[in-house]
Amino acid sequence: MATLAQLRALQATIGSAIDDIERVYKSHNVDFPSLDVPVALRGSEANSAPSTAEALLKSGEIVKASSYLVAACGQLSAAVQNPFFTLMDGVSACTITPAIQFLEASHTPEILRAAGPEGLHVDVLARKIDELRATNGPVSKSLEPWRLAHILRLLAAHHLIREVRPDVFASNRITSLLDTGKTPEQIGENPQNKYDDSNGVAALVPLFANEMFRSLGSLTEWLLSPREGTDYTTPFNYAYQTDENIYAWLERPENAFRLKQVGRGMSAGRAAEGSTSVTETRVFPWDTLPADSVIVDVGGGIGSVSIELAQAHPHLRFIVQDREQTLALAPKILGATHKDLLDSGRVIFQAQDFFAPQPASYEVPGVDKVDNATVFLVVRIMHNWLDEDCQKILSQLRAAAGPSTKVLIVDQILPLACRDGTESALVPADSPLLPNLGTAYASSYHFDLTMMTTLGGKERTLREFADLAAASGWQISNVTRATGSLWAYTTLSPVGA
Repeated sequence: MATLAQLRALQATIGSAIDDIERVYKSHNVDFPSLDVPVALRGSEANSAPSTAEALLKSGEIVKASSYLVAACGQLSAAVQNPFFTLMDGVSACTITPAIQFLEASHTPEILRAAGPEGLHVDVLARKIDELRATNGPVSKSLEPWRLAHILRLLAAHHLIREVRPDVFASNRITSLLDTGKTPEQIGENPQNKYDDSNGVAALVPLFANEMFRSLGSLTEWLLSPREGTDYTTPFNYAYQTDENIYAWLERPENAFRLKQVGRGMSAGRAAEGSTSVTETRVFPWDTLPADSVIVDVGGGIGSVSIELAQAHPHLRFIVQDREQTLALAPKILGATHKDLLDSGRVIFQAQDFFAPQPASYEVPGVDKVDNATVFLVVRIMHNWLDEDCQKILSQLRAAAGPSTKVLIVDQILPLACRDGTESALVPADSPLLPNLGTAYASSYHFDLTMMTTLGGKERTLREFADLAAASGWQISNVTRATGSLWAYTTLSPVGA
């Protein structure tokens, strides 16, 4: 296709996507949500229903149109922008991460929410930030308003905040995702609990901006010119000069608060999965499982996913397996809001290394001993590990499986950036868009590199998952892609059962 013809094809894709969005929203007599208006706060335990405009964002038609629109705009920008500036945008993107880190750590989203749509001048905002800093002890150096303005203006250039008047900034739709819902006074009184009962997004920022950012900075040196005498497994190990993996490192006593942050931040992973929920029966036929079927949540953290499933499918029972240090956090974080599930024994916790053999049987309150799990649930685990490690995990599950046991893997499946008959593209063959929708889902490829850098793992293609399954005694029996992301729900069945 000639270049100008391709530009016109991208333009047509953009126009068609906007037409689809406009048609759907007009049919409901509502406008598309504005970037300038913060999202109404809905914490992890909130029960309030989203507005019609917000709910429509999760509909399949809008998700498809939006992803095509973002992909086409990104591809069109790359096609027409001066290549030098495109390259510089990529190289200098390292400035955005610490700017977002500052935005979250300074509690600016919560301060600006209290200020309302008119926002705050940086003189006032800097003073309020310093007031919160002072609750942790004397402030040795006041925040200079001009520095604050330059940081926020960079974020405004990327639509992450609004500059409503010269040096006056206000929250927008994106800023509000970092708002924990706490008042500045509450944060000042108890900063350790800032992330409790929030959507978890703000708690992710320190992980990306600290450990992951530092590890990524060591990637090239680790790959091409490592220090003589070093043989570290990952760039994380190289950067921090430790043989511990990042999870063991976070479990050090001095990292207790960071571990809590990461645990809370993991709950935000559900947002990355798009509008599909693991509880849906199109993902897995939960509703057809017999009463008291046992679901083993392998590496289940504090049990957030099992809690969600237990609420949606009350006839099932769940065993959450993880490291003792992680499980110890669960009652503190979940106990107040999910006491009934924990007290009833419908959700229980079991210390278990997923590289070790599974128990010969499972003690389940109200059910007695169960020899085989009905489902092994493996959520956001595979991408943490090398192929040989994943084979060990899946092989242990295969050894413990009964003839009808299934494994449900919740992880991303990355499409290729080129067409290949063995991989399913996300767009029709005649589309001008990249088969993986390019910038629409670029964050998944960012995350792929992050996994490689911090844990030695990776996000996998479909063929890579198929190879893993076959090497471990399983076969893929179903794949359901999430709506609005590259996350997928992959069901494995035992080979030869």
